[in-house]
Amino acid sequence: MTTPTLRLLSITALLGFLIPLTAQEAAQAPVPAAEEATVTAPQKTADEMLAFIPEEVGSIHGKTVVKRMDIVKILKPQLEQFLQSPSPMPLPQERIEEVAYSLSKNLVAYEVLLEAAGKDGIQPDLAEAKKLLDEQKEKAGDNFEQMLAMQGMTYDELSQRVAGGQAIEKYYKKMQAELSKTQPVSEDEVKKYYDENKQQFSQPAMFSAAHILIKYNSDNPSDKEKNSAREKLLGLKKELAEGADFADLAKKHSDCPSKNQGGDLGSFSEGQMVSEFEQALKTLKAGEISDPVETQFGLHLIKAGESKAASVQEFAEVQAQISQHLQEQQAGQAFEKHLDALMEAAEYKINLPVPKSEAAGHEGHNH
Repeated sequence: MTTPTLRLLSITALLGFLIPLTAQEAAQAPVPAAEEATVTAPQKTADEMLAFIPEEVGSIHGKTVVKRMDIVKILKPQLEQFLQSPSPMPLPQERIEEVAYSLSKNLVAYEVLLEAAGKDGIQPDLAEAKKLLDEQKEKAGDNFEQMLAMQGMTYDELSQRVAGGQAIEKYYKKMQAELSKTQPVSEDEVKKYYDENKQQFSQPAMFSAAHILIKYNSDNPSDKEKNSAREKLLGLKKELAEGADFADLAKKHSDCPSKNQGGDLGSFSEGQMVSEFEQALKTLKAGEISDPVETQFGLHLIKAGESKAASVQEFAEVQAQISQHLQEQQAGQAFEKHLDALMEAAEYKINLPVPKSEAAGHEGHNH
């Protein structure tokens, strides 16, 4: 488990180019009534939408660490791409301000954590970052340069950012390891989690089967067509009783693509097959063959394979997994508090309108 804040600052997020607003997200954003009334109004340009961002956006210790260009170069290309879509939906200015604030705060937090990591002896390793980026570049091909352009970043700028992200991750992992030693999760806590969340450790019933399918020739087959298919399957069942091989018959007669595997459907969990098929299968023992079974697909001759009843994993099987999850969760919560304290100590400021979603938590603070 990674904390929400750290996730936004992680290498993965940085390689994802810190995209806080996509055309898809913007298109799905709800349009307030006031916006609906002005759908026919001329669409603003990206520059007009971002005009509210001042030259100095975010600071720590009274020093500017996030400038207007840091935000604009990320948001402007995405807004321009959105505006170039055939029929862009109105994008509320309030939503743009919310995204700009969130991005600004993440970039300020990045600087705060990078400073804390440095004080703890963890410095960005540019060579390591470039090695990682080069691997991503090789995988992405031409898309890599396109993504860089979309974020208004050069290769060197992204290398610096990724190097910082790697240093922050090392800082987090070091704190996580220390917390695991000083405040290990108790077995009682692990058992409590297991008892309260047993559904997470349940295993559905599993089945395996092979079948021979005879499809109907129409969506509304006549009794004559149904009887003909039934008689054919009963004839095949008789051949099986006389020693014929099920796989051979499936290859010759089945209308299902599984005929190429001798009718084998492999293993599947309860609920994956249509109910008529599953109910018939449940009445069979491994190796037994059903009478013709009708489903929406046609008529089936089913050969049962091995099955396994639904079960819940024993505590001993999942104890280590739960312990690790709870330890990571505890470390994540502790790191969130640690970051909050670091941000306050750095006297961070963001010179943008505070979104309603954050306003309640900032009463009495000038951020």
